Amino acid sequence: MAAPSPRANEAAWYDAHYRTVQKDLAPWYRAMLPDLCRRLQPASRLIELGCGQGPALRYLVNNRLIAQENVFGIDQSQTAIDYVKQFLPRANLSAGDIYRMTFEKETFDFCLLMETIEHLEHPEPALKAIADIMAPGGVLYVSFPNFLHLPWLGVRLLSDLLNKPNWIVRQPIDKIYTVVGVRKRVREAGFRFEKAIGSTYGPPILYRWETEWMTRGLNALGLWWLSFHPVLVFRRNDGGGSVSR
Repeated sequence: MAAPSPRANEAAWYDAHYRTVQKDLAPWYRAMLPDLCRRLQPASRLIELGCGQGPALRYLVNNRLIAQENVFGIDQSQTAIDYVKQFLPRANLSAGDIYRMTFEKETFDFCLLMETIEHLEHPEPALKAIADIMAPGGVLYVSFPNFLHLPWLGVRLLSDLLNKPNWIVRQPIDKIYTVVGVRKRVREAGFRFEKAIGSTYGPPILYRWETEWMTRGLNALGLWWLSFHPVLVFRRNDGGGSVSR
């Protein structure tokens, strides 16, 4: 019998992970949503790639900021997708693969790629596929663990050194990125950087106790690039496709 494919193994890991309901709205969503809500229009079409249990999608629909029919979500975990469908039965949700999307070009006004890019084995073709399905000027939100955040870097290095993957809930693919590297990759895929929103500045174990006024104050100082989970905001270039300098 043939061994399961690497992606099948990844999907199985996420199926097991999402059997536990995640009740809290993660800090990167809390940082991103106010900005997104200001931009949404009644006819906007939005997709989240790696949507998990869909907390942001459910928030937007529950607050009547977007129609279910205009919401799309893809995750490799069927368990996660089945969970979201309980709450958003008319949304366009499917278990699938970022590398094999079949949407028409220039379909979406907004795309969420939240805590997902670091789990992609091949981010460059995935980002170019995202650029293809976004309308010119469409907005892409990207969040990820930023290794310019020194407390997080220390925890990650110690978990590797001591072979303690559970310290950081190590996923099947877990790449190390910084804001510099992510900005470069997304720009080369056909986007221009617009702004960033810092999210969680303290050690990972303490993020639940970081108040909104503390985060806003540090963001006002322009320190987003040192935050643990920055949200980078990009717009697709009017002509689409990759760009170079």
